[in-house]
Amino acid sequence: MFKRNLLKFTIISIFFLLICIMPKVALAVESRTTTLDLTTENTTDKLSDEGWAWNNETKTLTLNNANFDVKDSPEGTPTPCIKFPTNKNVTVIFEENNTLTSQKGSVFYGVDDPATAVDGTETGAITFKSSNNGTLNLKITETSSRGFYGNLGCVMKDVHDLNILSGTINCIGGIMSDGTVTISGGKLDINTENMTDGMSSTVEGIYAIKQVKITGGNVNIKSSNTSIKVPGMQGQLPDEGDGIIINGGNISLSTQSKYTIYTGNFRQKDIKINGGNITLKSEVGVYTNNGDIYINNIDSLDDTNVTGNAFQVNEGNKENEIKVATADYSNVDKAIEKAKKLNKSDYVDFSAVEAAINAVIRDKTVLEQDEVDAMAKAIEDAINSLELVKNNDDNATNIKDNTPKTGSVDKINYLYVLAFLSLAGTVALKKF
Repeated sequence: MFKRNLLKFTIISIFFLLICIMPKVALAVESRTTTLDLTTENTTDKLSDEGWAWNNETKTLTLNNANFDVKDSPEGTPTPCIKFPTNKNVTVIFEENNTLTSQKGSVFYGVDDPATAVDGTETGAITFKSSNNGTLNLKITETSSRGFYGNLGCVMKDVHDLNILSGTINCIGGIMSDGTVTISGGKLDINTENMTDGMSSTVEGIYAIKQVKITGGNVNIKSSNTSIKVPGMQGQLPDEGDGIIINGGNISLSTQSKYTIYTGNFRQKDIKINGGNITLKSEVGVYTNNGDIYINNIDSLDDTNVTGNAFQVNEGNKENEIKVATADYSNVDKAIEKAKKLNKSDYVDFSAVEAAINAVIRDKTVLEQDEVDAMAKAIEDAINSLELVKNNDDNATNIKDNTPKTGSVDKINYLYVLAFLSLAGTVALKKF
């Protein structure tokens, strides 16, 4: 009986074990080889099958270990991995590691709803974000073919906005937006070094018609054409605002073309730099064909690999200007005020402090902030190296040793009083 019960227990245990294992096998994500058309897709959950889910109500696409490998149509028409409605606000949430590969043209491709689309006036946006620092690998395999719009863009939009908030996005191919591109966090790597559009043109890293704004994150672009280009709208379509704004982040731009940053083909497009760590590698770093360049602040600039000008405007347009703010001298002023409070006669030699103060030059710009910081440090170092006159030091020691301590005298007097009272008390007690 015992053996029979043991056998039953073993069989039941194996049965339940298989039940537990089977769902894990079923959850294995398969590669998708056809376009996911979100312009017609209803709310669908295929996270366990193909690593994606679409909420049509909120227009949210979730990717979790998705793997798309989409080839062109038999006629050779570029076929994207995912089509999305660009006159709607779409959010892409990517977790874990995702790879989306297109043969040519685009990975994400925006398509307007013809019933509601009006060229140049739509306001829809696509936003990329990750809650766990997920990775999104976007690849175009044919790097010398003519794709959508004659370009090879991993993300291509039609007159709308693109936002990157968090996570890691790696692109073999550029990003194109007919509206704006905003990067506020995460890490974006773009490589188009070996790409052409199938004709004579090379491929930009980021191409946005209206604006590119970087406020944070890490942006690394290696491109065969301009790393970041904002030409402005053609014709009478509305287009206002600055072309490129850099407020922060770590930005490294390298191009095989002449310019790393270029604005103002068709409209005035100013470039404003208010912060950030910027590295440039090209013949000319930052250039505007029609507009001004404002450098209000910059955390650091590495232009050692720029063979020409780091900043340049089109000299043919006499209204173009480069406007650079004055450097921050607050630390210099603090060091000088500190020195003024010292008595020169108390020190053996005060000349090094005076020389450091006299060496301050007041016409430096934010591009020379390192030199201004060095001036402040020179004054501080000179102050810290001062040596007191020996007599003054000895007098200070003698005064310290010979000056009566009020607290000590008071304490001694207090003890005398206590002793007297104690003695008087003892005498009084003996009388009684």
